[in-house]
Amino acid sequence: MRLIGIRVTPHKVLYSIVDDNEGSISTINQDLVIPVSFNVPQKLKYVRKTFLDILGEYAIVRAGIKLTEYSGYQGPDINRVMIEGVIQEMLASSKVEKYFTGTKVSIAARLGISADGTISRMIDGHENYPGIIDWQSLGKEHRECILTALAVNN
Repeated sequence: MRLIGIRVTPHKVLYSIVDDNEGSISTINQDLVIPVSFNVPQKLKYVRKTFLDILGEYAIVRAGIKLTEYSGYQGPDINRVMIEGVIQEMLASSKVEKYFTGTKVSIAARLGISADGTISRMIDGHENYPGIIDWQSLGKEHRECILTALAVNN
């Protein structure tokens, strides 16, 4: 089954396509850089159209979005929130059979990872996720993408 995990930043969208065949997991990790010359509506349209193409090209069945984590000191980046919103709308309008949006805590819960900070250590690369080769060689955001994709199955 092909899954996609998505992690948004204000200027690019990182994603990992996960092929989960009964415990044998392979990944494709990519970035979609959003052109800085686009105004906000053009950026949102670009992201929506590109991800519809990606879903079709890779025959994605399920999808997950890692949502913005809010801190008490700093509000969310409005551009990131808008991009996450347009991706959520696109998934709801697509042929994807199931999708999930969540923060680290909900991703950990879906994966059965204890709430003792293990998910943060995995994301930071200090602990491996079982079944993923070269976990530590992946970037932090792509590790988040992979965990988010796998969480949509649970």
